[in-house]
Amino acid sequence: MNKSVRFGIAAAALTLSLQVLSLVPAFAQDAELSQIAVVTPGSKTNQGWDQQAADALMAVAEANGLEGVVAENGGYDDITPLLKDLGAGGANLIICHASGYQTVCPEFAAESGIPVAVIENEAAIAEGLVSDIETQAQEVAYLAGMLAAMSTKTGTVGVVVSGEPPTWNFMTVGFAEGVKAANPDAKLLYSVIGEAAYDDAAGAKRVTEQQIAANADVIFGMGDGASFGMLQAIEDHNAANPDSQVHFIDVIGDKEAEHGDALLTSVLFDYSGIYQQMVDDLKAGTFGKQYTMDVKNGGVRLLDLPDDAAQEIKDALEKAEKEIVDGTITVSAVGDAEGLKAKLAELFPQ
Repeated sequence: MNKSVRFGIAAAALTLSLQVLSLVPAFAQDAELSQIAVVTPGSKTNQGWDQQAADALMAVAEANGLEGVVAENGGYDDITPLLKDLGAGGANLIICHASGYQTVCPEFAAESGIPVAVIENEAAIAEGLVSDIETQAQEVAYLAGMLAAMSTKTGTVGVVVSGEPPTWNFMTVGFAEGVKAANPDAKLLYSVIGEAAYDDAAGAKRVTEQQIAANADVIFGMGDGASFGMLQAIEDHNAANPDSQVHFIDVIGDKEAEHGDALLTSVLFDYSGIYQQMVDDLKAGTFGKQYTMDVKNGGVRLLDLPDDAAQEIKDALEKAEKEIVDGTITVSAVGDAEGLKAKLAELFPQ
């Protein structure tokens, strides 16, 4: 073999080695976890989806002696520049807290070598690089549906959503099945504010008013910022109609302090457990898997019921929760909009 050939082979080998090194996750190269970050589409103080992730991340960062960074108001457009800024700032893990980030974040991870976590994209899982967060929220929504069915005085309950992402669809179906199980004669209304209308408070108020006019007296609302419009519609109605009160079941956050009179309960998401698992897995070199939040591990639960809630209702929910955990009750997991509508038509035929 002549000298030029040997040199060519060596150069090619060096190039290949550099390419392989560029694919090694940044954490493995740095060998020290120092900063974790989360990107939220909305405000970190919105008492809902975004705040739950932001609060959990900061709590886990503090518990582990890490720097926590919350990049709020990321919106739903291309967040690649924001991800690059976080990477340049030293983030060893970026949690992409929106189903709308399912594609851009894995692509960024592949290019940068910085580990990311995505919402509801199992196909993106990559060893050492991409983890997926799945929420079995249909289970706790089933309990919320039972509560609504046992609390309604008109026999009509409603669901108002700010869009039809998988998380909202899972919960709508679980809620509907819970309503049907607790009160087979109940009527269920379902309304979509608009496509990705997560912060459309005015639209949420209008749609909620329509459901109240159609006799709904318990409304399950999924809306992020839009939920404040739902609450406004309910509180306005209650102020004008003291003898026909409407109650609200919220999702993800805890608005009890400011809206306790209207709030029946809320579906709470607690991300702290899985964020801690991610930190542990990064340190152990086992990052790149699916993390699930469900009733059994406490990742999802109902906000404590009001003090005046009937003992009969509390007992029924406690029994159902145990049966969900032991598998006696199986709640359907339907994440697509067409499947959701088919299930609603099956449960509540017009």
